[in-house]
Amino acid sequence: MADLRLGKPRLALFVLTLIATVQFFDRALMVVVMEPIKREFTLSDAQLGLLAGFSYAAAFALAGLPLGWLADRANRRNLLGVLLAAWSALVALAGSAGSYGALVATRIGIGAMDAGGQPCSVSMIADLAPRERRAGAVAVFYAGVPLGMLLGFMAGGLIAGRWGWRAGFYFAALPGALLALALFLFVREPRRGATETETETGTETAAQPADAALAAAPPPLAETLRFMAGQASLVALIAASVLVTGSSSAMMSWIGSLLVRTHHLSLPVVGAMTALCMGGFGAVGTVVAGRLADRLGAVDMRWQPRLMAVAAALIAVFGSAVCLLDWVPGVAIALALFAACVAGLNGPTYALTQSLVRLRMRGISLATLVVLLNLIGVGVGPTLAGWLSDLFAARYGADSVRWAMVCVLALNLPAVAIFWRAAAGIRADLERAAAAPAIA
Repeated sequence: MADLRLGKPRLALFVLTLIATVQFFDRALMVVVMEPIKREFTLSDAQLGLLAGFSYAAAFALAGLPLGWLADRANRRNLLGVLLAAWSALVALAGSAGSYGALVATRIGIGAMDAGGQPCSVSMIADLAPRERRAGAVAVFYAGVPLGMLLGFMAGGLIAGRWGWRAGFYFAALPGALLALALFLFVREPRRGATETETETGTETAAQPADAALAAAPPPLAETLRFMAGQASLVALIAASVLVTGSSSAMMSWIGSLLVRTHHLSLPVVGAMTALCMGGFGAVGTVVAGRLADRLGAVDMRWQPRLMAVAAALIAVFGSAVCLLDWVPGVAIALALFAACVAGLNGPTYALTQSLVRLRMRGISLATLVVLLNLIGVGVGPTLAGWLSDLFAARYGADSVRWAMVCVLALNLPAVAIFWRAAAGIRADLERAAAAPAIA
């Protein structure tokens, strides 16, 4: 217990959450400034989708597994600090891009640097919070996602509306650099497996075998991937999450364009509306769903994937309402509910990726998830929506983007069934992960 106290877990969680907030500020900012960028560089919707989605996601995917592998072996705090500093420099460079190609290049670099953030952070949180409180702790961290979106949409809209889109990237770079410094000054690397030895054994004597195992080398990548592939519930959770991410990323990437083109709203109004709905309600949904998942999991862990199935169904319903309603207040209400459900998936999803694998497999497990979410979900979702929007433009004109997003939202329907299926074997898979010999 002494190690956890010395590590100041609440302060560590606070700093890690701020880092997630800053990094998602950049993603939200890109959504707000897509229309000014399109006008300056004379881009098609397909090119915008490539910029907002695939260019970032492909780099994220290429760097994700190597950085996840490194997170299982290196000092996670130090690795995260270096990546965050480089990320901040690249965000500043995005503001000075003189061409579409240069802007794509900065997005590639940002994606690569961002790839190690979640494996390092969530792996550290898993060593700060025991399994029965892990979904709630991870949910606090992922509250940084909607909070970053809130700030990115609101501040991005105001800054871009007054000083231009480039100023937004300069503004986003500074807090990342400051947080990299704070990480080195105030956060310590937690002891791997600390929460497992406490909650599963409760005694120092019983914890000694796990501590001895931690001194050995982590398992090879191939062994980790084989173990993950044998966890049927984990595979199902990842597959369903990829589908949901594809639809939600399309909505996040194109909601600004939808509000500007279809409802003729100004950038400051778009920023304020998306900030409140997607950021504010998303943050509430993240924390509430994380706590609810912990409570349901304490009764029966099968309820966590079932809760996720319900959320996926509601995402399809509320997302379609966002696209099809003509009444702006109704769009705002549907968008708030959509964001709460999307963000609510974060706590149980990422917590289960840590609980369903062995101790020194957590970095790779999380990296595998986020690589697939970004490569397929973030990469394909917005790009597919942009391609469909161009395809529908001849018939629907400015409304083509709303029908493109409705089509992409259909990805949630199979996700509902897959989440529900994951519940069937999750208890056995959790026991397998906990009972397996500790691998360091």
